[in-house]
Amino acid sequence: MPSTPQPGSPASRTRGRSLHRSARPAHEPGSGHALLRRVAHGVQLAQHGRFEDTVFLLTDARARLRGHPITASAPVVPGVLANLGLAQTLCGRYGPADDDLREARALAQERRLPLMDLVVRQNQGCLALHRGDSVSAIGTFLDLRHRLPANRRDALHVDLAEALLAEGLVEEAATALHEGAWSDDGAAAPAALLVEAKLRLLDGSPTRAVELIRCVRRSNGTGSLWHRLAVRLEHMAHRACRNSRPTGPAVTPGTPGTVDATGTLATPGAVAHTSAPGSRVTPDTPERCSPSPIGPSLAAGAGVTGAPEAFAVAGDGGAPEAIDAARSAGPLEWAEVALALRAPLVAPEAPVRDGTAHRALRALARGSDTAPGAWAGPAAADPHVVRAGLERALLHGDAAAALEWADLGRTWAAPLVPGPHAPRSAALLALTERYRAALARGTDPRVGARRWESERWRALYTSGPAARPDRPAAPVVPALVERLADRAFVHLVRASGDLVAIVTTSTGVRARPLGPFRRAARALARFAHEAPRSHGAPTSAGDTVHALLAPVLSLVGDRALVVAADPALGDPPWGMLPALCGRTLSLVPTARFWAERTAPAPTPRRVLLVAGTEPAGARTEVAELAGLHPSAHVLTGARTSPEDVLAGFGRADLVHLAAHGRVPDDAPLLASVELPQGPLLACDLRDAPAAPAVVTLSTCWSGRGFATAPGLPSGFVGALLARGTRTVVASPVPVEDAATGAAMRAFHRALVAGTPVPEAVALHLGRSGFCCFGA
Repeated sequence: MPSTPQPGSPASRTRGRSLHRSARPAHEPGSGHALLRRVAHGVQLAQHGRFEDTVFLLTDARARLRGHPITASAPVVPGVLANLGLAQTLCGRYGPADDDLREARALAQERRLPLMDLVVRQNQGCLALHRGDSVSAIGTFLDLRHRLPANRRDALHVDLAEALLAEGLVEEAATALHEGAWSDDGAAAPAALLVEAKLRLLDGSPTRAVELIRCVRRSNGTGSLWHRLAVRLEHMAHRACRNSRPTGPAVTPGTPGTVDATGTLATPGAVAHTSAPGSRVTPDTPERCSPSPIGPSLAAGAGVTGAPEAFAVAGDGGAPEAIDAARSAGPLEWAEVALALRAPLVAPEAPVRDGTAHRALRALARGSDTAPGAWAGPAAADPHVVRAGLERALLHGDAAAALEWADLGRTWAAPLVPGPHAPRSAALLALTERYRAALARGTDPRVGARRWESERWRALYTSGPAARPDRPAAPVVPALVERLADRAFVHLVRASGDLVAIVTTSTGVRARPLGPFRRAARALARFAHEAPRSHGAPTSAGDTVHALLAPVLSLVGDRALVVAADPALGDPPWGMLPALCGRTLSLVPTARFWAERTAPAPTPRRVLLVAGTEPAGARTEVAELAGLHPSAHVLTGARTSPEDVLAGFGRADLVHLAAHGRVPDDAPLLASVELPQGPLLACDLRDAPAAPAVVTLSTCWSGRGFATAPGLPSGFVGALLARGTRTVVASPVPVEDAATGAAMRAFHRALVAGTPVPEAVALHLGRSGFCCFGA
């Protein structure tokens, strides 16, 4: 018989309810086929969310199988235990689930059932997730990602999305869910629909979330766990609707399908198939949902939609009634909702295990200090606590505190997202060489790039992510204000659905709302697409962005700028923006990054010039630059291999590479520069013996990846900055061969004359699409 449910578990809420009629135990032992049909029926019930009934049936079947001849079939007992362990997990009975899954895995290994072993490991990952160890669960799911057969990966992608979501990695969770294969009939398992609904809510699309939730309710009866979870989630969706304002249309339609009609247990989790040979189980077909997949373009990231309409601006007075109306929208209340949405599907039925984020929100609500401090503890690395702190500081008119929270908004994910110096495995090195070979052959490397990025995540989590800080670092604003001199620091952040500019000068910190965030992100994306093709002519997107930035320009005057931007704004060519064209501008990930690198830049004395075979102007460009740097070391032709270039990095202060460049969308650290003896990859740079102070990448696209996700900057720029390079000059857009050569000659003449790199970029390269990254 099943173990006694613990108070507060899902099973305790159904105690006394009549079980399904066929779940009543028979008094006779029955044949092996009858027992297996009983197991298959329990699995069918699980697909409809009746996990308590499943536990009852499988526990009874397990008892009847002891000593039965059918157990001579190797998969039977471990299959029953694998199914039972997952059902116990989803009923909140974690102790019995652990025992069942351990026994199932031991039997699978003893009987040499490798697929069964993988299935049990996935269910153990689900158990770890529901117990609160989401990091361990992510590691398990990533390790299984390319081991499970393709037809069994749908449930794994749902589980992985849940685990990533529990850590606040909303964008990554959306990508994981999207990677699951779609079913032929467009139907999706309830777990997949509910996870997508949670992602929609966190992205600010509650209407679509309610549609998905109601689909689950209609397809599952009131006795189903899925129905109960859908009802709870719908209440949260209505609460989000009341506290939100429109933030733009929902993302592109479509739904990852995760229905398994073979008699295996419903997601989340994986199930061993235990039907007898030749038998076929066809579960009742639930009502179908129209397809509607969540894509990797959950572009704005994990935003708060409990949206105040106005912000108090430091030094500007701010209308009290506007401030009061904004406070009533409740950024702290929404953060509590977001934390509940991030919990695994069944976990909200049990008491909260890790209350650090909730305690931080309560401290933030009752405290007079709006800045992050020791009181926040580890919760300063939680994205929704950070977002709530940012919005609360803006509502209180404390722009300096808002800037401190904005800095954390970029760094909180650094231990959880593999950066340029993430651990490397033997498999990753092999995949790197396979990708390099595909580039050299001219074949499509996109599949290899996705596999490489997946292995990079697996290597990080199986080795254990870096420890997260137990408290925020010391405040950065005082050091920033002291060191700015005649410059202005501008941090563009998302707050309550708006784009907000937090502007710091030597006179203090102020904030300006710039309008809806998604509209701004779309305008910048359009500009990045149109500008390289317009050859300097005005564009409608340029006019929109100019109007968008007007409030910032009124605060900064003619000062040089240091800019940090929300990753969801992408990588536009900032120097081409009409409002910033010709203005000295440096791009950095955070205020702290810049404040720690404000020492005067050394004069570059040792120069390395590298040319690829293409485009046609690369060799000409390098030859002409050699005339400006007479003592430069020049690499062209047969001597130009990735190993030669990396060795030259260790002997140079200034490196200039002119060649073709490309950056795969799925793996920015596989960004490449084509050399005669093979491509140089961004991930190769960690092996350079030393880092030059300045690197100029005269290629297309080499600036992409700097600001595409929370965590450390990626791509060529991120890899160089992580290695220790002070300043990188690169373009996030395509550039013209002839025009680039002329602009680079003017740029290097300015460097030889002693012009600082950011100013030289603004004068000669910004209009061509190049940006100055770093100090």
